[in-house]
Amino acid sequence: MITFISTFPPMICGIGTYTKYLSDHIHPDLWRVVSFRLNEFSSSGEVLSPDVRKHVDYYFSFPNPSLPPYCEHGLLWFQHAFGMWGNSGDHFLTLLEEGRRRANSIVVSCHTIHFESKDTSFGMHPKEVELLKQTLPLVDALTVFTDGARRAVVRAFPEHREKIVVLRHGVHMYPNVPMREARKEFLSYLINRAQIPFFQKRELMAIEKDFYSKQTILLGNYGFITSDKDPLQLYKLGRQVQEELPQHRVITIFAGIIQRRKDKRINSYTAILEKLKSIHDGRRNFFFELYIPEDIFPLAYGALDFAVFWCNNATQSGRMAHAQGTSTMVVGRDWEGVGETLKLAGLPAAKNFGDLAKSIADIFAEPGLRQEIHRQGQKYTQKFSFYSQAQKHLMLAEAVKNQEKLPPLDRSVEDDFYMGKISNWDSRGFEESRKIYRFHS
Repeated sequence: MITFISTFPPMICGIGTYTKYLSDHIHPDLWRVVSFRLNEFSSSGEVLSPDVRKHVDYYFSFPNPSLPPYCEHGLLWFQHAFGMWGNSGDHFLTLLEEGRRRANSIVVSCHTIHFESKDTSFGMHPKEVELLKQTLPLVDALTVFTDGARRAVVRAFPEHREKIVVLRHGVHMYPNVPMREARKEFLSYLINRAQIPFFQKRELMAIEKDFYSKQTILLGNYGFITSDKDPLQLYKLGRQVQEELPQHRVITIFAGIIQRRKDKRINSYTAILEKLKSIHDGRRNFFFELYIPEDIFPLAYGALDFAVFWCNNATQSGRMAHAQGTSTMVVGRDWEGVGETLKLAGLPAAKNFGDLAKSIADIFAEPGLRQEIHRQGQKYTQKFSFYSQAQKHLMLAEAVKNQEKLPPLDRSVEDDFYMGKISNWDSRGFEESRKIYRFHS
C-alpha cells in the first residue's frame, strides 16, 4: 500500500487535487492519504463519497506535524517538498526522519524544481539545493515532472542520480465539448450560479451575444491569485493580440481567489487583487474573484480560444493539465517546466509576449494549423493521462519496495543530456506544424 502524505479535497489546494486524481485510478486497496486537518486550508465544500473518505486521514496540524502511529514498515509517498509545508523545510525534513526511524520506504515528488534559474550554477534556487541536500540521503526515490528538473538535480547531486526519476504530471481526459457549447455553459454558470457581484452579471448579459461571434477571441486562465502566477500578465498579452488582429475583438478573462490557509498572510496578496479589480472593465477585460468548482472547470477552459500560461514561477502547472484535457488551445511561456511541457506536447511556446501574440494570430488565421496542433496535443494527453501516470506510480512503488533498480519512466532523453553534454534538444511540434502549413511569423 502507498500512503500518500498530501493535502486532499475538500481542501482548495493543487497538490490535494493532484493526489485525488491519481487515487481515482488506483485500486482502493492500494492507497491511503494522510492529510492536514480541514481547518488548516480553505475548503471548497466538496463532500467526499464514503468509499473515498475512509481512505483519508485528516491528521496533520501546524506548527508541529508528526506521522500517525500506523505509518510503520510501509511506503510513504510525500507529495511536494515546498509550499505545502510552509516557507521552511523543517516540518518536511522532520517527517522524513520520523518515517525513516519507523522503517518506512520513502518516495518524494518535487512538483516545483527550477532548472533555468540564474541563482545557482545548477539552475535551481538556493533553497531547493539546500533542501535537496538534506532530503536525498533520506529517500529511496525522488520524482520530478521534467527532464530539465532532473538535469538540475543530477548536476547538483550526481551521487544520487539513480534515485531521480522523471514522472510527468498527469493530464485530464475530459469529454470533447464543442467550444460554443462550453462557452454557453460557462456563461450560464457565471450569470446564474456564481457568487459574483450583480453588476458583473449585468455586464455579461449585456454583451453575451458577442461571446459567440466569430470575430471574438477569448483568452484566459483561472487559479490562485499570487505574484508568482502573475495573472496581470494575461491582460498585457491580450492587448498585444488585439494589435495583431485589429479586425477581431479580443476578450481577456481571469477568475481566481487568494488561497486561504492557516500559515499564510492574506494581506500580502491584496495589492494584486486590487489591481485585477481595477483592470476589469466589463467589455474587453474581465476579472471574477471566484473559485470555479470542479464540475465547471473543464467547461471554463473549453470556453476559451486560448488558455494562456505565463507565470513568473513556471516550474509546472496543474491548471495546465486541466486545460490540456479540454478542447482549448494551450499556449504559454517557453521557460522551465511550462515551456518543456508545451514543446513536448507540440503546443506554442514563446520567450516573449510579442512572439506569442504573433503565434496566436497565426493560429487563429489558419484553421488547418490549429487542427494539426490540436492533434499533436491530444497525443500528449493520451500518453500522459492520469490513468497512465497512476500506473507508473504503482510501478515505481513496486521497485522501491523490492529494492530494485528504478525504472526510467518518462525520461525523454539520454543520461548524457543531464550532465550538460547536449546543449539543446528536439523541440518539434508547433514549429513542425508551421512547416506543414507553410506558415511563418
